[in-house]
Amino acid sequence: MGFNIYIFIIAVIIVGLYFYMNKNKEKKHEEKRYDLIVIFKEEKYTDIRNNESLNQLANWSYYSKKGFRGFCLQTKEELEGTIIQELALEKDDFEVINGDPELYVPS
Repeated sequence: MGFNIYIFIIAVIIVGLYFYMNKNKEKKHEEKRYDLIVIFKEEKYTDIRNNESLNQLANWSYYSKKGFRGFCLQTKEELEGTIIQELALEKDDFEVINGDPELYVPS
């Protein structure tokens, strides 16, 4: 009887370790996202939610009269290059800033 309890405890530990290791493996494959805010100059305002390529990078939310916020798959610098290419804008037509968790997020 005592031997069966030891076998049962060892089996539970092995199963627990298996699930723990698989859970950590899944977390390693998650993509890193960057909290970014895109603000356009008034005359160059573009709704980036209408651009398929930019929508694949983040789920953009309306942030202000001239901007959007999203958790993006690209870094700030990479996103700037993508916006220039996709929207045919100049670097001076918009600004990308790193988001801050304490920044106001309008609903």
